[in-house]
Amino acid sequence: MTEQEFKALLALGHESRGVEFKTAGKRTDKAFLALVVRAALGMTNRQDGGLIVIGVADDGTEIKVIGLGAEDLPTWTHNSLGDSFGEYADPAIVFDLERLQVEGKTLVVVHVYEFDDVPVLCKKDYPGTLRAGACYVRTRKKPETSEIPGQTEMRELIELATSKGLRKTLRTLRDAGVDLGLPGPPADKALFDQQIKDLL
Repeated sequence: MTEQEFKALLALGHESRGVEFKTAGKRTDKAFLALVVRAALGMTNRQDGGLIVIGVADDGTEIKVIGLGAEDLPTWTHNSLGDSFGEYADPAIVFDLERLQVEGKTLVVVHVYEFDDVPVLCKKDYPGTLRAGACYVRTRKKPETSEIPGQTEMRELIELATSKGLRKTLRTLRDAGVDLGLPGPPADKALFDQQIKDLL
């Protein structure tokens, strides 16, 4: 992510289903980490995943870049966050982590990817924030992460998982030489995915 791309997100003036801001904090602060994990669980269960930006204060009226301090920043590495996600998520959350300089301040941007095969569940409690066995999503009513609040979010998650399963099955059949009477995958993956979606 470039500084210009980040500033375009800030210009919206609020979070979105695919973007969540977190204030500064250490990964080793268990309460703060639980909030980041919760956001990641919601993002991974969303089509196209999402971004968690750490080092941004959002009090509901103003979004302000505050950056991470010299003590906070070293605690946010890809490997250490992967270990932390591994404690709470099943299956694993796939993500990338980068540092971003904005206005002379350093932010951590966590790019969370949508799940591979099946939705990701929380496998460990953290009192008041995470519940073992829960399936977290980004809600439609407002940009927040919660346990599945209704049929709309449940249907969206089921359709995403079904679509992934169908694509995997069709690819397996093609690889096995089964003639499905469908054109082969085009060079344009987006077009192929749309063709599969149209079959559903």
